[in-house]
Amino acid sequence: MTPTSFTFKLSVPNDLHLASIVGEMAKHAADYAQLEAPAAAAFADRAQAIAVKAIKSGAGPAITAVFAAKDGKLTMTIGGDSASQPLP
Repeated sequence: MTPTSFTFKLSVPNDLHLASIVGEMAKHAADYAQLEAPAAAAFADRAQAIAVKAIKSGAGPAITAVFAAKDGKLTMTIGGDSASQPLP
């Protein structure tokens, strides 16, 4: 695992109060990927918005967010929605 090559999954119960966990993990992933603060914050905000949308859809007891750094970008995906940010 390096700042430009990693993957991890996070499962979060379908509870709107927990969508912020996805945002926080997105911020940690962005920091690890060495994104500058404004880009990291924007990525985290987009990731949390996707989590809120997924939780509101209520499909299943939990959502799974997949975080990956590869091919020059950081991406967070839940279902068919994703947020990405170019790596430095």
